[in-house]
Amino acid sequence: MLLTKKINNNVAFGVDDADHAIVVFGKGIGFHHMPHEVAAEDDIQRVFHDVSSSIASAIVSIDDDVLLASSDIVALAKMELECKLNPNLPFTLADHIQFAIERREEGLDIENPLSGDVAFVYPTELGVARTGVAMVNKRVKGADLPEDEACAIALHIVNGEVGGANDESSISLVMTSAKIMTKVTAIIEEQTGVKLNRESYAYNRFAAHFRYLTARLMKNEEEKTGNSSLFEQASSDFPEVYACVEKINGYLTEEYGWQCSREELLYLMMHVNRLITAR
Repeated sequence: MLLTKKINNNVAFGVDDADHAIVVFGKGIGFHHMPHEVAAEDDIQRVFHDVSSSIASAIVSIDDDVLLASSDIVALAKMELECKLNPNLPFTLADHIQFAIERREEGLDIENPLSGDVAFVYPTELGVARTGVAMVNKRVKGADLPEDEACAIALHIVNGEVGGANDESSISLVMTSAKIMTKVTAIIEEQTGVKLNRESYAYNRFAAHFRYLTARLMKNEEEKTGNSSLFEQASSDFPEVYACVEKINGYLTEEYGWQCSREELLYLMMHVNRLITAR
């Protein structure tokens, strides 16, 4: 096994014996001068195949234990679900978990307005995700994710499933989401003055969230949680982002007759803010 490029101290790009590109995790492997032939298999803790280089490079700041926990969750999902999972999932899920832990440390506990739908439509994924929350809290020092975080983890697993349903409703959702994302992207760029990179990982993450929101709005359902005070605070702290999501909400109302709840607007504000500040 040949390591070819450092990602961080414990993660590197490499090639296996069949000359296939891989991402390798092992304590201290990034300290070696590259290229470096791995002599002891004991140095390697995880090997990931077919991972996008841009996705892997985005994990430089991800805690090692978060990545390992995410990898274990994906391994569990593979055992429980009868479908293939996107090879990028361990990394995109790790990114989400890291963000969730940071929010928790800052005292920002936000109910996901999609939680009811997830429990009904994706019970197997939610079961895996609930176990995953416990795995994160056990492995990652200082992590104290609430059970509600299972909803978001389950949605990441759903988004990582390959070969899912291709029925008429799914196709309709994809087409509607694509049209809406084009307009929403234009609104964000116009309102914030930030040129979005549509090929970036941050943008793909935002698009995935918006697809979930679109699915909920198409069903004309609204979930009230208890985040009104947090919504007011966020609106005051981030007026530019608030104005942006209000513009998006106005477009959805005018074009489709949809109206986002305060909880959905709050969740959208968080994602827009993260998107425009991503570097």
